[in-house]
This record gives sequence, C-alpha cells and structure tokens, in this order.
Amino acid sequence: MWQIGSAWIVLLALGLGVTSVFARTANQTRTVNQTRTGEFSIDELLLLNRQFLDFLIAYDDSAVVQPADRQCLGRMQQLSTAYLNRERHGLQWFDSWGKIPSGLYHGNGNAFGNYDQCRQYRWQDVRGQHCTFLSMISPDWPVLTSSLCVPHVCAPEFARQLYGEYLATRGAMVITELNQNNLCIQDRDVEFNGAVITAMVIFSLIAAAVAGCTTYELLQVTLKRDVNKLYSSFSLYRNVLSILHIVPTKPKDGTRNSETIECAHGVRALSMIWIIVVHIHESIAPVPVNNEVAKQEYLGSFGAVVIFGMGYLAVDTFLVLSGMLVAWNLLKELDKNGKINPLMLYLHRYIRITAPYAALVLFVVSFAKYMGEGLLWQSVIDASADTCSKYWWSALLHIQNYVNPRSMCLGWTWYLSVDMQLYIIGPALIYPLWRFGKRVLIGIGFLALLSIACVFTTFLVNDFRIHPSAPNSQDRSVRTYYPTHARMAVWLLGTIFGYILYTTKSTGVQLAKRYYAIGWSTCFALLGLMTYSLYEFIRTDFNEFSNVADAFFEALHRSVFAICVMWIIFACVNGKGWLINDFLSSSLWQPLSKLSFTMYLLHLQMILMASIAPVKTYGYFSVMDLFYRVWGALGLTTSIALLWSAIFEIPFVTLDRLLLRS
Repeated sequence: MWQIGSAWIVLLALGLGVTSVFARTANQTRTVNQTRTGEFSIDELLLLNRQFLDFLIAYDDSAVVQPADRQCLGRMQQLSTAYLNRERHGLQWFDSWGKIPSGLYHGNGNAFGNYDQCRQYRWQDVRGQHCTFLSMISPDWPVLTSSLCVPHVCAPEFARQLYGEYLATRGAMVITELNQNNLCIQDRDVEFNGAVITAMVIFSLIAAAVAGCTTYELLQVTLKRDVNKLYSSFSLYRNVLSILHIVPTKPKDGTRNSETIECAHGVRALSMIWIIVVHIHESIAPVPVNNEVAKQEYLGSFGAVVIFGMGYLAVDTFLVLSGMLVAWNLLKELDKNGKINPLMLYLHRYIRITAPYAALVLFVVSFAKYMGEGLLWQSVIDASADTCSKYWWSALLHIQNYVNPRSMCLGWTWYLSVDMQLYIIGPALIYPLWRFGKRVLIGIGFLALLSIACVFTTFLVNDFRIHPSAPNSQDRSVRTYYPTHARMAVWLLGTIFGYILYTTKSTGVQLAKRYYAIGWSTCFALLGLMTYSLYEFIRTDFNEFSNVADAFFEALHRSVFAICVMWIIFACVNGKGWLINDFLSSSLWQPLSKLSFTMYLLHLQMILMASIAPVKTYGYFSVMDLFYRVWGALGLTTSIALLWSAIFEIPFVTLDRLLLRS
C-alpha cells in the first residue's frame, strides 16, 4: 500500500504476486480473451479444475521428452482416471484441490484447497506435493491463486507447463514470472551443509556454556558463596535477572537525577512497540484473505495512515536516541579521562551489536527453513536463507546498505549498518565539540543540512514520488531510505541535542512557562500537519501535483519528527513534561527498553515464521484480528528476545567488559 521501508516485503509480494503481476499481464489476458464471445461464467469456473482431469487423460505423452516428466504425467493420468472411476484414492486426491471461491467480483481469488490433506496424501509410491499456480482468467477479476495436489515426482515447472497449456485452451493463462519452485511444497530432508554443521557446533557450545554457567551460579547462590562473574557470564539466572531488574527512577529526596535521562526508556520502548505494529500492518499485504477489498479500504483509511504510514518514523526515534547517547557518553568519557580510544570504542560496539546479530544470521541460514512449511514458507524463509548465505559478510561488516542494498540479508537490519557507520564518525564530531565548544555545533548542523539537501535533490533528479503506485519505488528505497548519508540528519540533530543535555545536566534550562506552552503546541501542530500531509499524498493521484512537494516532504519530515521527539525529551528532563514525563519515565519501561535491540533484530523473523510463512489457506480480515496479531507478535517477540539477549547479547558484553576493558 505504501512505499515499503524494508526489502523483505518485496519478496513477500512475489509470494503471490497479486499486484505488480496483474499490471504486467492484464493486457496479455485481454488479448487471449478476445477469442471468447463474452466473460467467463461462474458455471464455467466451477468446472475449471475438474475439466483439467479430462485434459490430463487426453494429453499426448509422446510430446514429453524427459523421463521424469513422463513419469509425472503417467501418475497424474492414473489419479485422474481413478477419480472418474470413483476410486477412493482418486476422490481423496482431487478433494484436496482448490475449488473456485465465492466473491471473485469482490476481490477474492484464493482457491488453495486443503493443504494438509494434500501434503499427507499417500497412494502406492505417490506423495502429495502442494502446488499453487497464479492465473489470469479475466482482467476484471483478481489473480486466481489455485492450488493443485501434484505427485511429488513432478517437477514444479513441468506441472505449471501442463496447467498453463490447459488454461490456454480455456482462454486464460498462467503467470510464469514467479519462481514455481517456491510455490510447490513437498517433503525434504535436512541438508547437512556447512551452514547447518557450523550452526550445530556453535549453538551446541553455547548451550553447554549456558547450562554450565547457570548450574555454577545456582550452586554458588544456594551455598551462599561469591559468584565469579567470568564463570557466570552465560548464566541464564544472572542475565535474565539483570534484564528484568528495575532501578527506581527518582531519588527518594525528590532531587533531579542529572546522570540519567529517565524518559528515554519510555521513548525507546514505545518506539519498538510502534515498529512491531507497523510491520504487522506491512506483513498482512501478502496474507490471502477472502475480503481483500475490506483490507485495502482499511489500509487506505486515515487511521491506518496514522498507525502504519507514520510508523516508519519510529526508526528515526532510534537514530535520535543513538546520536544523543553517543554525544552524552563520549563527552562524559572525555571529561573523565581527557581522551578516548576510538579503536577500542569501535570494538566494544561491534561486539555488542554483532554477537546477537550473527546468531540470528546463522539461525536463518541453517535451521529456519526446516522449522515449518506453508504456502509462503519457501518464498519467504528459504529466500532469506539464500540471501544471507550469499551476503552474510556484508551484514556482519555492517555495510550492506551500500554494498548490496537490493539483496540485503534480513532487510530490516539496514538500520544496524546505518547506526554502526554513524557511530564510527561519532568521535570525529564529539571530540572537537568537547575541545572547542559550541562553535562546532555549526559544522554539525551544516552536515545535517547537507543530508537533507541530498535527499531533496535525489527526489527531484529521479522524479521519485511518495504515492505507493508511483514507479521506481525500490530505487527510492535504495537511494533515500537505506543510505547513511540520506539518514544521518536525524542522528546529527541527536548529537547536538545530546551536547545540550549534557552541558545543562546539573542546572537544567530555565524557560518561562509560555515558551514551554509554545513548544508543546508547535510540536503537536507539526505532528498533525505531517500526518495529514502523508494522508493526502497517499490518497491523491501524484500526477495532480508537482514532485517538488514530494521532495520537500521526504527531505524534511524525518528531521521535523526528530525535533518533536527531542522537544518531548527536553521538556521531560527539565520538569515540564507533566503527565507525559510521568508516563515515559515509569520504571516499568526499563526491561522493554533493555530488550529493544534484540526485539528489533528478532521481531520480523518471528512474525514471518509464526503468522505469515506458515499460512495454508485464506483468512478473513478484520481490524480486531489485526490488533490481535499485534499483541501476539509483541508477546512472542518479547519472550524470545528475553532469552536471545540473555544468551547472545549480555554474555558477550560481560566478557568484553571483563577481558578487554581491563
């Protein structure tokens, strides 16, 4: 519906291909249907797959060259004959096929049949292979996604060839632009390749370390002995407790705690929740439903724009917080020691973010593909494994947003590349700021303006548009969404803000009440204006106005949003956040804030594996079901992230602190 912010959704769209493929093949279908005297009738469609059996029986096998294809055709003819003779195994076989659905004129083209019945089908040496074929029947109807139960000996491409030849006789056509191997699901054995063996060894060693360290610490605690932090570094007991530990947010005497930014926990946690909500909305695009019209109406509504379209700005909140905390921590280190060691700084950062990331990449390239199956499983999970197998190195070096932006390993992790690259330039900005004072802020602000100007110019030169139906959408992401130079304005503004907070941490900023009232009013007004503007961009034909408007919005709205986030933090830190500060500074946000990094890493993989890739039939869209998915994704992600952080993040941070920083 909207411009997609991460590469994986392109892959998902290819799973069923119901939008872009329709546009490319509609003219071809009109040409084919010109031989007909009128539209398909519903009666004809009801018999469409049934008459395919007659076509198979009458098929001339002399035209089949490959022995495997000849065997496939022979089995299909045997089963078709068995159905016509009312033999039970033939009836069961055809019963699992997709039947023409109701509601074709209402956007429902899903005829998936009974997936489990097909996959469990056994007769003699035949095992069921569930194959989905995308067909254009009429330009006035949606793409028909019809599934057939094909013997496992049939090559997916040959099965599509047979079905395509049959549909051609009926004045229709099969779409051949998709990878049919991803749309045919059959039994497969585990391939013990290098990735699987490596994963078995590494995960076994880590599991042994977790078991040993946890047992050691529990024994020491039971015997009331001191616990050696090195020996307990992988202890689930210690690490889970450290994540769930809550620090009181306010000193008991009521004085201001100048060493912490308490509201940042709430801002970070809520941003992570918003990202999950956004990606749940995004992920329903390829999920088949029988009321597609209702789904599209919801996604085009003003409420969905607020929740979904504006939600992509939640990542910019992370960039603001990252820039702010980098400035705060480096200035603190410089005040303490008068110097910093950039190489060690980079090493500590790399270890912290790469250890849990590398574990996820290893899981995706090894075990993930064998953990389930469904209509979209191979289109999504297998494709991710293939991409990560090829480009794991650019992911772990955090350069994939430039090296292979069109084929990123786990596309949503583009943010890690951007954040790491900005972290690398952090000392070059913060040290002069500490050494020469606020004069350097002018240079940092100028870099932010250059980034904004770069996005503006790129939009104009390439004639990019914000509307989802505009061309060059993937080029737009590659040029203005993933690159660090296009996203660094928000981070640079965060560093300026971090400097302001750090230099005023003891005294605060004293402003008259009217200035805070103006600040809050302006903040909410800007947020409302951005939301309404995005809604107008989405619902209005982009040909009705100049692309300059799109360029201005794309170049400015992230920075404006970042300024609003900074204002909220500024007001809360200086005691003018009132109820908002009480809410954001609640200590209950702390565990979720600590888990936000691993939640970001895992959430889309969890969504894909739990509710998208395993889909075996169509469902029914409703807003209540959508938010039920949100709560399910939030609970699942939080639970897995708690264990993931305790096993793959905190232990390596602990080892880094004990072995390298000493």
